[in-house]
Amino acid sequence: MSNDKLQVKTNDRELILSRVFAASKDLLFQMWSSCEHLSRWWGPKEWPMDECTMDFREGGEWLYCLRGPNEGDEGWSKAIYQEIDTPEKIVYKDHFTDSEGTINPEMPELLVTVEFIPQGGQTKMIQTARFDSEETRETIVEMGFVEGMGSTLDRLEEHLAEIQ
Repeated sequence: MSNDKLQVKTNDRELILSRVFAASKDLLFQMWSSCEHLSRWWGPKEWPMDECTMDFREGGEWLYCLRGPNEGDEGWSKAIYQEIDTPEKIVYKDHFTDSEGTINPEMPELLVTVEFIPQGGQTKMIQTARFDSEETRETIVEMGFVEGMGSTLDRLEEHLAEIQ
């Protein structure tokens, strides 16, 4: 799967999304490291991030809520940072949670690696989401994950254009 900007591949239990941005890897890395920036672009256009708290360090957590267009539409998630290699890579476990950050054991956990690779004056950002099984990966794809990330990354591109 792909569109003009987002490249999508699968590999066993992984879903790999890549996109090139007209920004330095340092700036792209910054976009992921604070609620100040994430609040401007994280989440699909129809489900933007509404709440955010973050402790951006290895072992730290990022708790956020995406809110949809209808009353009561909300989805809480928590990322727990496993590795931060400034400005090369961020690795975190992503969990579905409640508003208090309690992990929902019924929902899948994702291990997400975000890499920032310079490419001719631009930066290629590669997000690899690893699931516990191919079936789980397919379930998440069927839930609209790829389309949601496409919209999210469109918003990131818009935010980058505003601040550069």
